[in-house]
Amino acid sequence: MGSSSDDWCLLGAYASRRDEPAFASLVSRYVDLVYSAAARRVGAGHLAEDVTQAVFVILAKKANSIRRDAPLSAWLLSTVRYAAANARKIEARRRRHEQIAAQVRAAGACSSNPTDVLVWQEVARELDDAVLKLPALDRRAVLLRYFQDRPIADVAADLNVSEGAAKQRLTRAMDKLRHRLDRRGAAGVASIRSAGLATLLTTHAVRAAPAGLTKTACAASAAACGLAAGTATTTPTTATTIAKGAMHMMTWTKLKIAAAVVAAITIGGATGVITVKNAMAAAPQPPAAASPKPQPGDAAAAETKLKRKDNMGIISVADAPPVIVSTTPPAGAADVDAAATTEIKVTFSKEMETGGFSWVTYGKDTFPKTTGKAHFLDDKRTCVLPVKLEPGHPYVMWLNQGQFKGFSDTDGNKAVPYLLVFETK
Repeated sequence: MGSSSDDWCLLGAYASRRDEPAFASLVSRYVDLVYSAAARRVGAGHLAEDVTQAVFVILAKKANSIRRDAPLSAWLLSTVRYAAANARKIEARRRRHEQIAAQVRAAGACSSNPTDVLVWQEVARELDDAVLKLPALDRRAVLLRYFQDRPIADVAADLNVSEGAAKQRLTRAMDKLRHRLDRRGAAGVASIRSAGLATLLTTHAVRAAPAGLTKTACAASAAACGLAAGTATTTPTTATTIAKGAMHMMTWTKLKIAAAVVAAITIGGATGVITVKNAMAAAPQPPAAASPKPQPGDAAAAETKLKRKDNMGIISVADAPPVIVSTTPPAGAADVDAAATTEIKVTFSKEMETGGFSWVTYGKDTFPKTTGKAHFLDDKRTCVLPVKLEPGHPYVMWLNQGQFKGFSDTDGNKAVPYLLVFETK
């Protein structure tokens, strides 16, 4: 199996110029690893093959945006988790569950030792999640040694340490992995030492994928990216469906993490309030001329004061901070035409200060490529961002989020934060 740098070179060649032989090399290199992980999650058989194809479809679609700070094998294992979860949902929805295969075959065991087989059955169910939750360097070492079958010398070179230090790292990593598996309910792990677990991984973690799966996965990826499907004899609709659902799950998982971070920032202590309320409360009050000040003795004064208190100082639309009232493409749309959409437009409820913008990047893989500078139209309410969209891609962006508060009305009131999400067909 090639080096990590070689993986990224091949993926870069595919991302930049759609080098299909380079992509085929990656598929051939990792198809056994991906299929083995899929089989641990959904059982060996056609569904595991569909999940494998789906993972490589996602790899092809996200070739430009995958972070390169970890081994590609870690990204593939993580993607298997999403693809397998979506595959199980599809199976449940279609009520086409297959009968559970023999435990040994489903787990991928290939040993004649009965004790080995029983322990592996328990380990297999929790293995991938446990590995992915290891500290970064431990995870890297375990993946390189036991999932990619790299010798100690290669592991040491990749970690930039001596071979002795690499062995120590692996020993500690296996101790941590064994402890994690034990905590996750793999009871049989208690009967073996870390060295025994390492032997199990060496023997069982990766097995040969079915013949022809490399070719089918390449064809599925080419078809999904609009390239020629080669000599494939069938259209891999199941795999592409799994891939689409898995990419949705990956995107929304990131969004939930981001939302949790925002909540941690905007909700705190006894006086913490949600983002919208916080934005409203922090908005400067409008000039007295905009809302006549009640005179002492006025019969409506008490009622007006009560309204101000109950509504955070807002007794009319004029008192409120600006909010986004419409977007193009519409927020939540899942069928946006990428080729026909060259601008994203957001319209505010009030006239805005046209010199300030805050289109906030959520992530490099969910923010569109821009083709020009943001600007306001003559109505002073609609802001336009020139973009180039990709087909079959989810887009997520904040406006006026966190420390970035460039959007404000002509009275200086900051716009309420807005999360815009849509997907191209």
